[in-house]
Amino acid sequence: MVRISALRRTGYKKSEASREQVIDAAIRVLAKQGIAGTSVQDIADAAGLSKGAVHYHFESKEELLERVLDRCCEIVEARIRAVFAEGGLPLERIHRALVEMWTVRRDSVREMRVLTELHILARQNKRIRKACGEALQRACRQMIDTGLDQLLAMGLKPRVSVEIIPRLIMATLDGLALQQEIDPVSPETESEMIRALQATTMALFEL
Repeated sequence: MVRISALRRTGYKKSEASREQVIDAAIRVLAKQGIAGTSVQDIADAAGLSKGAVHYHFESKEELLERVLDRCCEIVEARIRAVFAEGGLPLERIHRALVEMWTVRRDSVREMRVLTELHILARQNKRIRKACGEALQRACRQMIDTGLDQLLAMGLKPRVSVEIIPRLIMATLDGLALQQEIDPVSPETESEMIRALQATTMALFEL
């Protein structure tokens, strides 16, 4: 019995490892080729596994895309939490978080490229739209818990519902990132935009 249990644990670890392998490979391929240009076979090849192995872990491409969405959000959110956790005054920490949120969009890191692809797909795919909506809600909650609560603790009161503020910030950053792709601005203008965004955020609060 001990030997059988050990074998099962080993098999489980291998299964989890190959599952993670598929997700990581999917992010790499999707960031490079886009969703429309990527097949399950492409992902299997990048992972060094068979197509059957991919289907063993994920019943459909949609299920795989949902897990890819989760992983991309985790990676981006971890970057923002890391810079916010570096310490300093609340306003300094919020400024660093805004800079990082802009940086991941401006540099079009692969996770953000994949998230953009998934958001486009969400317009036609109800299952992916639901997953993207849930991811947005989690991101908003993280922003409130890790950043905006700091302002509330300082005694500042929101002029609008605090639930709206993260959506306004992310929508502004997403729009600016799209403009940056079409008509890039100088680093000086970028810095000015971040300062303006910070000022806009602070204007949503009052003493």
